[in-house]
Amino acid sequence: MKSPKEKEKSNETLPAEAVESSIPFSEFGLSPALLHGLNENKYVHATPIQEKSIPLILAGKDMLGQAKTGTGKTAAFGIPILAHTNPAIHSPQALIIVPTRELCLQVRDEIENIGKHTHTNIVAVFGGASLNLQAQALDRGPQLIVGTPGRLMDFMRQGKLNFSKLKTVVLDEADKMLDMGFKEDIDEILSQLPSARQTLLFSATMPSAIKQLAKKHQKNPVEINLSEDTLTVEGITQYYLNVDPRQRVTMLLGLVKHFKIQKGIVFCSTKRTVDWLETQLYKRGMKVAKIHGDMPQAKRQHYLHAFEKGEYPLLLATNVAARGIHIADISHVINFDFPDEYETYVHRIGRTARQGKKGMAITFVTSVSQVQHLRELEQLMNAKVHELKAK
Repeated sequence: MKSPKEKEKSNETLPAEAVESSIPFSEFGLSPALLHGLNENKYVHATPIQEKSIPLILAGKDMLGQAKTGTGKTAAFGIPILAHTNPAIHSPQALIIVPTRELCLQVRDEIENIGKHTHTNIVAVFGGASLNLQAQALDRGPQLIVGTPGRLMDFMRQGKLNFSKLKTVVLDEADKMLDMGFKEDIDEILSQLPSARQTLLFSATMPSAIKQLAKKHQKNPVEINLSEDTLTVEGITQYYLNVDPRQRVTMLLGLVKHFKIQKGIVFCSTKRTVDWLETQLYKRGMKVAKIHGDMPQAKRQHYLHAFEKGEYPLLLATNVAARGIHIADISHVINFDFPDEYETYVHRIGRTARQGKKGMAITFVTSVSQVQHLRELEQLMNAKVHELKAK
């Protein structure tokens, strides 16, 4: 299991407090329309990332923010972007670049809900959906665009995007985008944007590649670090379970029954395993939701919404769901396939114990070497992974 790269120190780093902020949004000087939307969506007090970020972004600073998912990052940049947007100008004033279509839709929806009274037109562009319908939406002159790198490149090549009025660009989950091979696309997109712009970069981890990206595209960014080392696993009770590979399906069903799991995510390493596991569970009388990269967008969204509403007890997922999918009240995460990398493990189990709640993570191990990997992981996380005995 690969260990995280050592964190590099910044000359200008703002330390975070471990407690929730007590600052109400009314103290940020926001418009009544924006405060109305925040109140309707039950945003009362800022989280630490919001408390630190909003004043800096409102002041026009470039920012390099490190914080794990579930800490309120979207609102941290969405609120000041809405505050700076002029709905009378029918041209993109902000661009938010995200790694996956799921995150693209969630970011769009959250900012749209917050800004519902500001009359801001927000469009999401991503692969796996109709190019023509998205082009029509762009023709209506949105003020804010949320997009994945590949689809943004498609529209830029077609001359469909005019960024002459652009004020702010956000790279959200930048480390994930680099992991997915989008570095060249990101460089190309940023090179075509106005140089007199604000550039905000958010990342759960801060490897050297992210620092290089910031150095190339940002101007004297203020760094906000809301992570101890890289990621935290607070609130998650972690277990491993020695399993015969041929008994994993039976063991999974036993865990669902024993812990009365009503909302859990099961992570598999490949799309093929997700499809195979769905079939095996169906044969044993359990219907589950699933999500992976080969599924049509409409089907992925159907399963996500149905799972979120509690129609399925389990969501089977590849690592595409380890980041960028924020579903409330996940009680359990089960690693059906062993995660090979430290950060993959932590991002997977981080789907539970969100917003101060407790959660449980169970990892199936099928070899002595995997147990040893977990022992190394304990040192990196400073957290215990207990053995769960099968009865």
